[in-house]
Amino acid sequence: MLRHKAMLAVCWSTIIAACLGLAGVSAEKIIDGKEAIPHSRPYMAFLKIKRGEHFYSCGGFIIHRKFILSAAHCSGEHITALLGAHNRIEREKSWQEIPVQKIIVHEKYNKILENDIMLLKLQHKAIWTREVQRIKIPNTSVDIRPNTSCSVLGWGKTNNNGSSSDVLREVEVKVQDVCNCKAARKFNLTATAICARGTGIKGVCNGDSGGPLVCPVNSACLPKAVGIASFIYANEMKKCEDPNSDNVYVKVSAYLEWIRRNIKANP
Repeated sequence: MLRHKAMLAVCWSTIIAACLGLAGVSAEKIIDGKEAIPHSRPYMAFLKIKRGEHFYSCGGFIIHRKFILSAAHCSGEHITALLGAHNRIEREKSWQEIPVQKIIVHEKYNKILENDIMLLKLQHKAIWTREVQRIKIPNTSVDIRPNTSCSVLGWGKTNNNGSSSDVLREVEVKVQDVCNCKAARKFNLTATAICARGTGIKGVCNGDSGGPLVCPVNSACLPKAVGIASFIYANEMKKCEDPNSDNVYVKVSAYLEWIRRNIKANP
């Protein structure tokens, strides 16, 4: 069976025996999910990305007044972060549009999607409001237990041929044992990745790149952003609608030292 490896942000292309897709985020919604309650996820960021003459988009999440976490493959020449948005098309008073001053891609990121993590330093601090808040990330290295219920959010596709979602959507997924995750094993990511899927075809698709995997951590009252949506590994024909696909997330706690070092180096 042919397998398909897709980045969740810009156009389908082939690399060696696998397909590598950068899903251009004009996507409709998360696969088989639902519309999020408006502004219930105030840490979400919609990223407008310019590469050459083209524009793309990704998700991201606020971890600091001046920093957003996202996926490295969402990088570009210029990025603007839209904070406080539920509907990304209809302007709201809650919107804060802030240009990104510095794009910090992990120095060991490669097209195989190893180290697919990026920090974005905003041009000025976000203003905390009801609609704009940070989300905590783990402060120590943690492993999320298999079968833990989590949520993933984004403005990505609802089906392979869908268009972009105007509103933020979410879907419930469950963490898999990373040692049983085909994609993590195949691409040598078992130490730095989390695999998670919902029932049936529930999961992420093109355009959800960079968004957070939000899970309870050590019985804390508030869940934390433990993963970053990176890629799907699926049947080439079924793509996002393959019920046997692997949804792979960057494991945030594996990069805590890198995150702290780069925030400190860019005050």
